[in-house]
Amino acid sequence: MEPHLEGGLTTSRAPAGGGDGATAIRRADYIPIIIACVLVALAGLGVVWLVACDPLDPRYPTFSVDVAGLDGLDGPEPAPTVNPAFNLTLHGVSPRCHIMSLGMCQERGAVAVSYAGAVLAWGRVPTFCVPVHGQRHVGMVALGADVGLSDELRGRMASERMSRSAELEVWTVIFQKL
Repeated sequence: MEPHLEGGLTTSRAPAGGGDGATAIRRADYIPIIIACVLVALAGLGVVWLVACDPLDPRYPTFSVDVAGLDGLDGPEPAPTVNPAFNLTLHGVSPRCHIMSLGMCQERGAVAVSYAGAVLAWGRVPTFCVPVHGQRHVGMVALGADVGLSDELRGRMASERMSRSAELEVWTVIFQKL
C-alpha cells in the first residue's frame, strides 16, 4: 500500500499477475467434483437401463392379433350353421431397447377364432420373419365351413350383435424356424 500524497488515503494495487493466485487454485478444485458428479449420474442412468431392459436376458418378439374384418355372421339372428370368414392381422415386435433382442422366423403356424368356447374359423399363419429390433405385420384369413351353433350360442350372439360388440378369442400357434 502506498500513502496518497494529498489526503493521506491509501490505495491498493493488484499484483502484476492479474489476480489472486488462490482464486485460480479454488476453481481448479471444482474440476474433480464436477467429473465425479457426471460419473455418478452416468452410473445411475446405467443402473436404470439395466433394471428396465434386463439386457442379459434374451427376448423373443411379442405377438398380438387384430380382427381387421369379418363376414358370414350377418343378419339379425345367426343361422343354425354359419360360414364365417375373419381377416386378421398378426403383429410381431422385437424389443428395441434390449441388447439381447432376438429376431424370429416362423415357418408354419395355425390360427383359430372362437366365440364363447366354440371354434368358428381356422386357418394357417403364413411364413414371416420379425427382424432384430424391428416389427412385422402379417395378414391372415381364418375360414369356417358349416359351423353349427347351439340355440344358446345363437341367442347370445344376437344380443351382443344388438350392442355392436362381441368378445372373440383368437388362438395362434407358431413354430420357429430352426
